Amino acid sequence: MNSNKKQAAKTSGSNTQKVGVIGLIAFVLSAMVGGGIYDLPQNMAIKAGMVGQVLGWILTGIIMWFIVRSFLTLSEIRPQFTTGLYKYAEDGFGKFTGFFVSWGYWICECFANVTYAVLLMSTLNTLWPGVFGNGNNIPSIIGASVILWGMSLLILNGIKGASWVDITGTVVMLLSTAVFLVTMIIVFNWHTFTTNMFATQTIPHLSDKSMGSLANQVKNTMITTLWVFGGVEGAVVLSGKARSQKDVRSATKYGFLICLVLYAMASLLPLGLRSYGQVAAMHSPSSGELMNIVAGPWGRAVITFGVVIAVLSSWLTWTLLLSQMPAAAAEDKTFPQAFAKINKNKVPSFSVIISTIVMEIILIGSHFAGHAFNTMLTIVGTMTVPPYFISMLYLFKESGSNKTFNPQKLTTTSSRNGARWVSCLAMLGTLFMGYAAGIEYITLAFIIYALGIPVFMYARRQHAPKEAMFTKYEKIFAGVILLVAVLGIVFVTIKH
Repeated sequence: MNSNKKQAAKTSGSNTQKVGVIGLIAFVLSAMVGGGIYDLPQNMAIKAGMVGQVLGWILTGIIMWFIVRSFLTLSEIRPQFTTGLYKYAEDGFGKFTGFFVSWGYWICECFANVTYAVLLMSTLNTLWPGVFGNGNNIPSIIGASVILWGMSLLILNGIKGASWVDITGTVVMLLSTAVFLVTMIIVFNWHTFTTNMFATQTIPHLSDKSMGSLANQVKNTMITTLWVFGGVEGAVVLSGKARSQKDVRSATKYGFLICLVLYAMASLLPLGLRSYGQVAAMHSPSSGELMNIVAGPWGRAVITFGVVIAVLSSWLTWTLLLSQMPAAAAEDKTFPQAFAKINKNKVPSFSVIISTIVMEIILIGSHFAGHAFNTMLTIVGTMTVPPYFISMLYLFKESGSNKTFNPQKLTTTSSRNGARWVSCLAMLGTLFMGYAAGIEYITLAFIIYALGIPVFMYARRQHAPKEAMFTKYEKIFAGVILLVAVLGIVFVTIKH
């Protein structure tokens, strides 16, 4: 989601400066996993019991595979679109849709970075108990703000997002995660794992409560599982920096499979140590509490170290890369031209500063969220739905005929009809995940999308003052966005 990211520089240089398959896999893993895996046990346990989680991962794996397969096909038939989601939208449906995707993905990744901040500060609370709470109290906001602006200053002064940064963070994340998973395997108890496995009973001494029907449990897990897979398209949107399109496809496929296995194990194995009710009540990061139960302070220390390194590396990388999306859109004349400004260090300075300001506003807003981390990930997951859906719709549209599907006669691993069916199923899966988020978060997402319309109008007035701002169909699209946003404001107002 996860995640938008343009090539870090258009003038990429020779192959020695390109990212290979290992670097791309590391980026995909960093994009998808980041620090989210450390709190996955609690995130899933508050939504479903053991069987519900198993079914949730199976359904998510199927849906995400269709999405991954669609992105792989798009990378084959449109290798020239090195900005991924944004360019698919613009090429298929015009400037406003391209802006819609770039705006939404940019804001989405700003929210995603704030989840890093909340998780990092709640993790530091284990070192200084009572100081940072759940990661969204006043000391947490101050601490996270210092880190956020410090990273932005480093980027503005020329620090480059290199693949070794992702590799370092990913290695630390994988090692600490491996320690956690191996520990959970060693202490795994089958009786504990299968007790109240359908989550239909209330068992006070286990803190278990009835979670409703299996169908409801599976649906509730969807928004969490969508969020943790955000960034699966990371290698695709960085294809301009890749040594070859084959590396892009390999990184996307293997990154997805590795993450699916890691995620399922991270959420399910702890249920062999404690009930879902007990895991659901744990503080962030829940994997640290689980390790503390088994191994004491050193076990928690392993997770704390892993969270800090993994989150900081991902946070730095995404702070750099999310600023590239509006910069790229400005170059293509869909964002205001100020976003394309490059400083002496060849960094899109205005875009970095505005991105940091947006993240600061979201960070301050997190103070008013009761469960800040879960709230942030739900917003991120919901805002990922439209960009994914539009990308899948683009593939569905382009695979309508041989003339549009593969005009350059490139080698592909999918037939036109196969791509059409896969994209159709991916769209249905994406819509289901949006439905699983609930109407409150869907309307909230459209309020955020609606806030971008004046920005688009300003950009069009700058870049094409003599042209109409919207086509006929774009006016309808913008009207729908505004209507849903207004309904969302009414809905939120009534509810609260």
